[in-house]
Amino acid sequence: MPSSSRLPRWTASIATAIALSFTPLAPAPVAQAKRPAAPASLASAAIDAHLGYQAQSTCSPSPKPGTTALLRLLIKTWGGKSSGIYRGCSSGGTSEHKEGRALDWRMSAKSASQRKRVDQALAWITANNGEVAYRLGVMYIIWNQRIWSIYYPELGWRKMASRGSATANHKDHVHISLSWDGAMKQTSWWTGVPVTQPLNSKCGTNGARACLSTIARRSGSAWPYLASVVPATFLPFPWTKPAIGGSPQVGRTLTAVPGTWVPEGATLSYQWTADDKPILGANQPTYVVTTGEVGKEIRVVVSATSAAGVRTLTSDELAEVYRGRFGNASPVILGTIAPGTTVTADVSGWSPAPTRASYRWLRNGKAIKSATKATYTITGADLGKKLSVRVTAGATGYYDLTATSAATKVAPAFASAPLPTVTGTPVVGGTLTVDAGVWKPTPAQLSLQWLVDGAAIADATGATLALGPELLGRPVAVRVRAELAGVASMSTVSAGVVVAAPAAPEPEVAAPARPVPEVVTPEPEAVTPAPEVAVAEAAADDGDGPS
Repeated sequence: MPSSSRLPRWTASIATAIALSFTPLAPAPVAQAKRPAAPASLASAAIDAHLGYQAQSTCSPSPKPGTTALLRLLIKTWGGKSSGIYRGCSSGGTSEHKEGRALDWRMSAKSASQRKRVDQALAWITANNGEVAYRLGVMYIIWNQRIWSIYYPELGWRKMASRGSATANHKDHVHISLSWDGAMKQTSWWTGVPVTQPLNSKCGTNGARACLSTIARRSGSAWPYLASVVPATFLPFPWTKPAIGGSPQVGRTLTAVPGTWVPEGATLSYQWTADDKPILGANQPTYVVTTGEVGKEIRVVVSATSAAGVRTLTSDELAEVYRGRFGNASPVILGTIAPGTTVTADVSGWSPAPTRASYRWLRNGKAIKSATKATYTITGADLGKKLSVRVTAGATGYYDLTATSAATKVAPAFASAPLPTVTGTPVVGGTLTVDAGVWKPTPAQLSLQWLVDGAAIADATGATLALGPELLGRPVAVRVRAELAGVASMSTVSAGVVVAAPAAPEPEVAAPARPVPEVVTPEPEAVTPAPEVAVAEAAADDGDGPS
């Protein structure tokens, strides 16, 4: 794909090639800056489906209707002339001119007036993540040695390496390459119907769908006039080979789009490569670009396993990976901005954290002599002036970035700025209370922020803090910030207290057992046996003897 370092193999002969056979369009008088009339209606607010970069693969250099219409539209609206569409098949390397899908709009970067008009036109095309570019079928634009691509919207306009002449560097014309839908005038800007199934050839021939007609324009209507949601990241429409969505830049996520060739029910596997070498562990549908890929071309290899066997296809390469850019990159001055105090330039909020940095402290926007460290001790000369710091930071695989902090007026410090004290029992379930102390002069506003492990506790800005179980074993403190007009705002932080577990309850002591009365078993009395009675006499009285 075209990039700052490599376009579709154009050569330095581009200047000659452009001057060769082409179909010029009639010059138009310079027009006032305005927007072209939008289509009278749109079938929906959907954005046209787009395949991304489609390089020239055939040779049919006759100007296509959409290419011609767009060139005429630019000239009519913003002035300038045509530098042509047609380019002969034997001229130069790969170029969409050879399929009638590229135009050259003659405007000069040397002219302030022409630069302004070109900027207005390109802003119209690229606004809202390239909404009009989608509706025109734009693939990429080159102007004044910079390039913008619909498939890399996050990268914006990128500087290109010099290619020599003003023509080769596109300083005397704007180059716009179109998709086949755009070149054939089949996109929603012309037809009012967003593309749902992209073309990869002419419409109405060789089995391709029939061409749609161009609809009327709506005068006096600014574009866009529908609530179109345009994704910030480009995702190509599935096609006959794998493709990749996302921009090739460190820290960004790339997404594989397998394509329409995958058999139904097939199991897919992925392998991401850099300069055609497998990236270790990169075998998922998405991949986050690392610093190790800077300057390399990324592809994705997709294998589909089905009952018919295994089929493997490889995507086209992306542009060489760009270095990343820092996020949240604004330095912050930590400390009290008053004479006699030492303040620090903080870049810990940058993402990723810089590995190197240089500093320049500024007084009313001008450099302070010898103030080039991360810290600066404020002097009496700074009183009443605005203090800021300019930081240039970098990290491996990222562009260096220079950013300046907000400027803050240096004011006298509070005469008395006590440390807050915390009272209460620091146990889970308990409550802590802060005493801000007596500040002099009296602040107009005192704000509180409870901290745990040095970080703010969400919504904990009152005078008391209930200690939940999530704070167990962690140090809790409170920060007090005082503000008063004419005095430097200042923060103080209490000593930390570690939250402990509540004390275990005392074990319950059982009541003493009641004594059991002793049971005494009396000794049995001695019994004197009765005298033995004669058995014979008793038997005689029974009456049972023989008769």
